[in-house]
Amino acid sequence: MDLLLSLNWMAIFVLSIALLCFKGLTWLSQKINWTLVVLLAMALGAAIGLVFSTPDGSYLTWVSLIGDIYIRIIKAVVVPVVFISIIAGFISLNDKEKIRTIGLKSVFWLMFSAAAAIVLSILFGSIFHLGNNGAMIFQEIDNVSESTLAAYEGVQTSFDQVLLNLFPSNLLGDMVNNSIVPVIFSAIAIALGYIAVASEQGEAKVLPFKHVVEACKEIIYRILAFIIDLTPYAVLCLTATAAGKLFTDRSALLQLLLLVVLIYLLCFLHAYAFNAILIRFVAKLSPKRFFKKIFQAQATAFTTQSSVGTLPVTIDSLVKRVGVDEEVANFTAPLGTTIGMPGCTCIWPVLLAIFYKNAVGLAWGIQDYLLLFVLTLILALGSAGIPGIGVVSAVAVFSAMNLPIAAVVLMMPINSISDMARTMNNVTCCNVSATLVASQTGLLNRAIFEADHK
Repeated sequence: MDLLLSLNWMAIFVLSIALLCFKGLTWLSQKINWTLVVLLAMALGAAIGLVFSTPDGSYLTWVSLIGDIYIRIIKAVVVPVVFISIIAGFISLNDKEKIRTIGLKSVFWLMFSAAAAIVLSILFGSIFHLGNNGAMIFQEIDNVSESTLAAYEGVQTSFDQVLLNLFPSNLLGDMVNNSIVPVIFSAIAIALGYIAVASEQGEAKVLPFKHVVEACKEIIYRILAFIIDLTPYAVLCLTATAAGKLFTDRSALLQLLLLVVLIYLLCFLHAYAFNAILIRFVAKLSPKRFFKKIFQAQATAFTTQSSVGTLPVTIDSLVKRVGVDEEVANFTAPLGTTIGMPGCTCIWPVLLAIFYKNAVGLAWGIQDYLLLFVLTLILALGSAGIPGIGVVSAVAVFSAMNLPIAAVVLMMPINSISDMARTMNNVTCCNVSATLVASQTGLLNRAIFEADHK
């Protein structure tokens, strides 16, 4: 009896509601468009989260667990997908010059997107006088504990370390730590080694290796297909968890409402307006059709708040729905989880810095804004696409600009809710950059893009 009384019956009741919703989504997925199913899952999740919100989140315990399990599973396949796919793609490409071209164009478009996001953030932050009435937020800045400051300083990464972390040191260690860019470089090195041996000694010498890689790719992609089928259910659970936290942080959200609104505005403006221009005039594609095809990746990014966790969905959408060749999708999209990331490494830290600057009345000249641009762009060269990277980015920028890290601590209550839009923007730019590279290198199948997909 004591065991029965100790059970959280409300959490079980909420789980039952979620499972009934799963049943309905399964039925609907056979009747209507997949995009509508994902949208409905988000709406149901938001409703469940808002209705059963509690300060400690106890009613959503089991629903949150399902979402966390999905994130762990999808992260588990990220490194195998990237590693095997890049080797397989470049082996089939078998062209060193094209590999170099894809690499340079990928970095260019990812960094171009980051630079545009920084400029937009500085302009909007200045135009809206962001933080002018926010002095009250920083009245308690001297009361931030030393232990809290030490924890935030502990996540700080120097800019030289950012560059160093782009290169591999231990392949197995990089795989364990989900260090995507070093894994990419290792995979490229193996692929180039294969191409060199095949051209010098004949492909027969290394053909068994090629067969193993192709077999591994088929197996991994079949597993990936199973995981992607679970997306609507995971979206429901993750959205419910995020919505359930809204009331918990409502006091902080009211104080920083303008900042939250501006972050969302800029992320959506950059994701849809800026990228629509690139898709229309560089790739010569319909922006409306493009955004419809990558919506699944955007929805996954919005709910998981992880660019790396969304990577398998991103690659799948690029190859099967947009028509980007595997060698481009498997290179540019993973690279975009570390390089660029305009939402988390550009818009977020820049707006926080401008908010604090205006709130306390600092006088900045053109040189200060230029320094902010340069430092943020350097930071955009390499950051991990995981939940919480916004904290690292903000601390790094504040430290480099000689702003108090304690100010970052006081603005952290809005980190989670703004991270949803930021991650969606990051993933959108990954998709756009890969599509632009494919278009410029003749590796975009426009017939696939023009086709309608369920």
